[in-house]
Amino acid sequence: MDDWGITEGYHDVAGVWHPTDPVVRDRIRAAMGDPRPGRPLWFVEQGTHHRLWNACTLTLEDGTSWGRVDELTGHVPIGYHDLTPVDGSPSTRLIVHPTRCPPLPHGWGVAAQIYALWSDRSWGIGDLRDLRTLAERVVAAGGSAILVSPLHQPAPSLPQEPSPYYPSSRRAWNPMLLAMDAPVPERLRCAAGQLIDRDDAWIAKRSLLEAEFDVFDHPGIEPSSIARWNAHCDILLADWRDWPTDLGPIEQDEEWQRRARFHEWLQQRIAQQLADVAATGVQVIGDLAVGFSPNGADAHEFRDLLALDMRIGAPPDKFNTAGQEWGIPPFVPWKLRAAGYEPFIQTVRAALRGVHALRMDHVMGLFRQYWVPAGGSPTEGAYVRFPADELLAIICLEATRAGAFVVGEDLGTVELQVRETLAARGIAGTKVLWFEEDPPATWPESALATVTTHDLPTIAGVWRRGESGDPADAADDEVFHRLRAVAPAATTAAEAAAAANAVLLAGSSSLRLVTTDDLAVAVEQPNLPGQNDHPNWRIRLPLPVSDLL
Repeated sequence: MDDWGITEGYHDVAGVWHPTDPVVRDRIRAAMGDPRPGRPLWFVEQGTHHRLWNACTLTLEDGTSWGRVDELTGHVPIGYHDLTPVDGSPSTRLIVHPTRCPPLPHGWGVAAQIYALWSDRSWGIGDLRDLRTLAERVVAAGGSAILVSPLHQPAPSLPQEPSPYYPSSRRAWNPMLLAMDAPVPERLRCAAGQLIDRDDAWIAKRSLLEAEFDVFDHPGIEPSSIARWNAHCDILLADWRDWPTDLGPIEQDEEWQRRARFHEWLQQRIAQQLADVAATGVQVIGDLAVGFSPNGADAHEFRDLLALDMRIGAPPDKFNTAGQEWGIPPFVPWKLRAAGYEPFIQTVRAALRGVHALRMDHVMGLFRQYWVPAGGSPTEGAYVRFPADELLAIICLEATRAGAFVVGEDLGTVELQVRETLAARGIAGTKVLWFEEDPPATWPESALATVTTHDLPTIAGVWRRGESGDPADAADDEVFHRLRAVAPAATTAAEAAAAANAVLLAGSSSLRLVTTDDLAVAVEQPNLPGQNDHPNWRIRLPLPVSDLL
């Protein structure tokens, strides 16, 4: 690894070594800029004692001053504090953190793509009322948790982004998920077999929401930076790279100010409906996406800390032999640290609002990220190291404050020490039947266990391909044999799904989740990575939410 954190290469899932191309290394260095130190940061484990090199004044996060101190006692609370040397030396950001996240609870539940749920009251797309109905059914059946697709906000402009994993901002909620109280327009009535039209749904929902907002206009609302960005997006369209440098004149316009208040009001409405879901007694597990769109609100706000000429992805593996390029710009590690990790803190804190736990998609990205030059092939990337210990300390701090447990999606190309480090921090791993040779009864206790994920085949999908005798590739054949091992007596896809879910739920992992796709015996998986001809993120469940469980 060099001074930029670029590794010499990597071993793929088969153990083959792939050295970093010098040309790719040079491009990544240019995108990062030369590393420069920022304000000193000191990460301290909660409850530990430390002598200081020289006397300092200690100011806690809430502004409380502890006056002059010569040592840190174990009584300093968790949080982001300031140590200022009395001799005038530069101050240090003191981050006192727990060593572990809250523990994983024991129970079972459901993993749901919210947009795919539907009922006779849904306006063309699954919403938070549908989620509440599902939560009530889970609790009534003895379940305790629901893992939801990311709640992150897309840009408010058209066309609406279909992927919940490619948001404009990870720090705000998606207003498309708001349940509407008015009668459903005929064109938006949901039915099995229809694909979701987000544009049509958003046009109709926004029209009614704006009319409701304008009844009072709510002049006392103070818009966040994201609400302000959304108001600019309404006027200037989604790609901020085409916006004027000086946005001040636009912000003086009364219509812009109304739009900013409207977007903030939407967030308040979502908070209320999320609280209704939590009131059912179910534990909602939020999902934190790896990153965000390069032309969205987060990219605009944090643009000086990003490598905008790079994209995060994944190297080739047996499930995706071409590799993946996700279109997501990465943070530059040294710039993120120099900023005191403020964007990361804001993001994790926002992702924990309104939920009881957090799943971190592609958690390996806290350790290293596979960078691909924008416009390049995923086979021409390189891994860049990140300060995992410090990022994990922040997660432990924020999760402890929220009383939330944390799960890491640790699938794919994973270094050996990653899982050990996550376990030491109290972050549960993920077990998926399609990847495991051993049965669920032997899986570790501290894990979130599922049969499949949104990026992998459903049980019915595996059954259909396996029964056809013409599997798409060797990986599909292997997966079919794993399904047969847990459902040996099945004669239909529905029987196979019931048997596989039963084996999963009887497994040894603390938290076991069945997917709504498998409960509904859906054939098509929600997302087929790298396949643009597949209706990714637009597939409605074949059953209404009232018929699940």
